[in-house]
Amino acid sequence: SVLLRKGLIHEDPYKYDLKISEVANPPESPFAESEKLDQMCIRLSQFESYLDFLNNYYQFSVDFLTMPRIKRLVGLTKYFNFIQFTENSPHMNTRYFAELIVMIRKGTDPLSTGIINEGLLQLDKTTKKIFLTLKDLTLVHKERFKLELRRLAFESMSIERDYAITHREELIRKVKQRFAEAAGDRPFSSELAEEIILEDYSTDGQNLRDDILRKLAVKEEKQNKSVERNFKAIVLDGARVLIGAGFQLNDAVQKLLDNQLLLEAQDKSFMTKVKRALRQMMGKKAEHIIHEVEYIDPVSSERKSEDIDFTALTDEVGKRAQSLSAMMSRNSAASKRLESANEEQSYKFLEKGIEDLQAYYKKLYALDEFFKGAVTDPEIKGRVRSIGIELGSIKNAFIKANQKRHEYIAQKEELEQMKRLGIGDA
Repeated sequence: SVLLRKGLIHEDPYKYDLKISEVANPPESPFAESEKLDQMCIRLSQFESYLDFLNNYYQFSVDFLTMPRIKRLVGLTKYFNFIQFTENSPHMNTRYFAELIVMIRKGTDPLSTGIINEGLLQLDKTTKKIFLTLKDLTLVHKERFKLELRRLAFESMSIERDYAITHREELIRKVKQRFAEAAGDRPFSSELAEEIILEDYSTDGQNLRDDILRKLAVKEEKQNKSVERNFKAIVLDGARVLIGAGFQLNDAVQKLLDNQLLLEAQDKSFMTKVKRALRQMMGKKAEHIIHEVEYIDPVSSERKSEDIDFTALTDEVGKRAQSLSAMMSRNSAASKRLESANEEQSYKFLEKGIEDLQAYYKKLYALDEFFKGAVTDPEIKGRVRSIGIELGSIKNAFIKANQKRHEYIAQKEELEQMKRLGIGDA
């Protein structure tokens, strides 16, 4: 990120100790002025980790995004107030984050300033869209609960209109009891029960129901025969994001190969030199290089060890980088094959590409950390090449491609549901 590049923040040393099984908020407790930098590094790092978990493991469907999860998403979205992002914010995290951003804006790097300004503009717009979407989704869940409450409790009770209005609290207690008998330990909402009473028994009930229907109404869009084509277009959009990572994969491999040469140059023992000389004299290929590295399991967030065949991995990733780079031009044969493939084949390409990039990212990240620690000779340690920028681009690629994959799945499921309901020309 720009903040890391500028040295305004540093990597959180405990980043990979965070075990994530559900979206939550990073710390919000106050801290001393002397702890400001360390605390902001930790909180920004955790915020990024929760966003990664959200993008990679959440299902963006009505059934998955339950009310408890909506509350979690609202909390995470509010963690930094990007709608009113100023140094004078009453929210401590937002205020200190804004102070870091101002330091970049006051600098002499117009490119970084432009990136920051555009990013904040997009965050403002996106935050507002997220809140509107979550508000609409909350309404859907509330009306779902009210429908179920009517079926499980109200419909089985004999309720007079006057009694419902004049003895509202007493009726709510009876409804709660009836609901508990039918639904067990499921949570009950007195507020929503009261809404039902007003909608079904008050003189203004019809207007209240009409207002809800108006809010729930979905604008009809003309269905046409291009809908299947549009589904494939979503898949191809995701595929092009993956293809764009080809250059970064290639650069990462080249840098790691350079680091391997530095590591070998560090080993100056006599026997090592003899082995190399004999191998060259006999024309034998070098043995596969195996490095024992550590990485973070993306599901459990636990640190694990693994032996990586460096020779095989760099060869595999290098070839994959070449094949992806060859597809960059839409006039290339490989690109045309993808364009002409059917929807299922295109989706398999996207799915496999996401899986491969995620696997490569994990191993390349581990090797990057390995070389930083393994090359200790002070004469050459400064020549170790970091692949942090390449890793960031690769990570963004599989996250964005995964978003397109989820979008494709959601639209296909919606179409299938419409077909089952016999709606439109689906």
